[in-house]
Amino acid sequence: MSNKNPVLLSVVDGKMCINGITFERDELRESKEYLQSIGAEEAFFYPENDEELEELHDIVHKMGAASPESAGDEATSYYLN
Repeated sequence: MSNKNPVLLSVVDGKMCINGITFERDELRESKEYLQSIGAEEAFFYPENDEELEELHDIVHKMGAASPESAGDEATSYYLN
């Protein structure tokens, strides 16, 4: 399967980066709009270690907590609808 719009996630200075664009913790909506604008269907995250994986998990939860769009603490994925 070929993804015509690959999305690469990374963590830089405690912030989520998507394709090299850094999003602050209060920019959940902006990150969602960016993903929609490029027609993203899936994202790839290749952590260097377990700590980086945990850091992204924490960032996503903090972004959700800071967003009025958040659906609560029961999120089972990072799907942005």
